[in-house]
Amino acid sequence: MNKLKISALYLLLGAGGLWHIFDVLQGTMRVLASPMMFGLAIWLFWECWRIYPASEKSKFAIVSTGVIVGSFGIEWLGVRTGAIFGAYMYGQTLRPAMGGVPISIGCAWFVMLIASTAVAQKIAPKALAEGFRFKLAFLVALLMVCFDLLMEPAAVKLNYWMWMDNHIPLQNYLVWFGLSFIFAIIGLQTRVFRRQLPRIAVHFYFAQLAYFGLVVLKS
Repeated sequence: MNKLKISALYLLLGAGGLWHIFDVLQGTMRVLASPMMFGLAIWLFWECWRIYPASEKSKFAIVSTGVIVGSFGIEWLGVRTGAIFGAYMYGQTLRPAMGGVPISIGCAWFVMLIASTAVAQKIAPKALAEGFRFKLAFLVALLMVCFDLLMEPAAVKLNYWMWMDNHIPLQNYLVWFGLSFIFAIIGLQTRVFRRQLPRIAVHFYFAQLAYFGLVVLKS
């Protein structure tokens, strides 16, 4: 069953990337962009929810909600001020929006944080077992930035958002690292991220990486 779900994940996102390369169903893809983000977040939340014992489920829900709401608030301030990530604005693809920020953007942050944490746990299992919170949080933040390096040019192509003068500032990546580190530390400090996350969470990282990689490939 798990293999079937992993295969479905790659098929879903891989097909989206190929459709972009071959320039088919683009109108449909734009309409489905935000629902897809919501759907992936709900799916990953459920996969994680299942592994937590009853005594820890509420803590996981609170941390997850905090990441979604907190990241949306930071994005809202970022768009308003241009002082956090740099000067940027969202396009028309990700709808609906509130205050110029797509409601689904918090879900995207949640999915990538969980997926990056799952990959970090696989790369450094000893850090997880021995409680090296700062080392693990550093690795999570590094994985988030590596993902963002590929996602940024793809997101611009997809009209998710656009940067002033079409220039992605270094500030964006530094802030991405810092925020990801803080979110990871919160998850580890509350022990939510100290539990081994489900295997499919790792594939959420690489399936999305494949999707954005395919988008970038198209000239």
